Amino acid sequence: MSAWLDKNDKSELKQALAELDAVSEQQMQMNKQNFWYNNLNGAQLLSSAQTLYRNAIESEKPDAERESGFQERDQIRLKEGMERIERCFDPVVDQAVWQKMISMYLEQPEENRVASFDEAVGINGSTDSQTLQKTLKAFYDNTSLTDTETRLSWLTASREDFEKSDDPFIKLAVALFDTEMSIEDQSKTLSGKATALRPKYMKAIIEWQKSMGSLAYPDANSTLRVTYGNVMGGSPKDGLIYEPFTRLEGITEKDTGETPFNSPKKQLSLINESQYGPYKLDDINSVPVNFLTDLDSTGGNSGSATLNSKAELIGLLFDGTFESVNSDWDFDPKATRTIHVDTRYMLWVMEYVDGANNLIEEMTVVR
Repeated sequence: MSAWLDKNDKSELKQALAELDAVSEQQMQMNKQNFWYNNLNGAQLLSSAQTLYRNAIESEKPDAERESGFQERDQIRLKEGMERIERCFDPVVDQAVWQKMISMYLEQPEENRVASFDEAVGINGSTDSQTLQKTLKAFYDNTSLTDTETRLSWLTASREDFEKSDDPFIKLAVALFDTEMSIEDQSKTLSGKATALRPKYMKAIIEWQKSMGSLAYPDANSTLRVTYGNVMGGSPKDGLIYEPFTRLEGITEKDTGETPFNSPKKQLSLINESQYGPYKLDDINSVPVNFLTDLDSTGGNSGSATLNSKAELIGLLFDGTFESVNSDWDFDPKATRTIHVDTRYMLWVMEYVDGANNLIEEMTVVR
């Protein structure tokens, strides 16, 4: 394409490509430089303190001028996020992970270090593993952010409240704010430049490919994609046959009693007793668990709704067969098969294994 642009006197487009390359290089360098620092912010209490402090600062602005994620419409989501921490937070684990990340950060070249973080945490050239552990322990011993109600109270606190706080994680969030904003502003600037240049990049691709009698493949990112096909088994090679459906009995065959093949005893008992209920498929004399189709799918499709010709939900896509791995590059209709969990199996589990009849009652189930 570059040679074609030169040959056809497309200097403006060629210049745009050079500028886009330069921006991309800057973005890569920035990401590389900030990689280890960004990992440090993964500590749950530090991340929470930063979110709370940013919310206080954004709340000083008119709602329309606030950063996305901190407007009035986002307050319920922020509250729920602070409440949800209880479900997956353990201070011992959080401290251990944070110490590991800081240790890896300290091993990086000096240019990848962030002075505001080192100063706020008290890191210097003599900091060793024991000193670091003692320092971080003080953070967790002296914070009140482990308490849900305390975290929620900070959602309505002012900037001044944060800046007067003695909580170590709050103090660290305040100390890092200018650094965070500098990184964010630089990232936005580069992203804006790239956004302005990409249309010219696409124009170059389209004109170049059009000159060769072909069309540029459309970018489907962030769009609704629909693929269609049929339920069918397959035989990717001689002697290997995939049936269209798997059965409940296959679960007992695979059960080993150990993760991930350790099915609940209640489930195994129901299968052994042939307790199928209204979910039995007569053609296979059992409840269908998974089924195969010839649909074209790819990474990221997991969880996609599978509809029949009447737009009724009949399953959820979750994987592809081994032979389908290369289908992004070479779609072979004989070998490519997508795997879906059957809605009848989902309903069977809800009703007979988990007793989730309240969920079933909310649905319109077509039998």
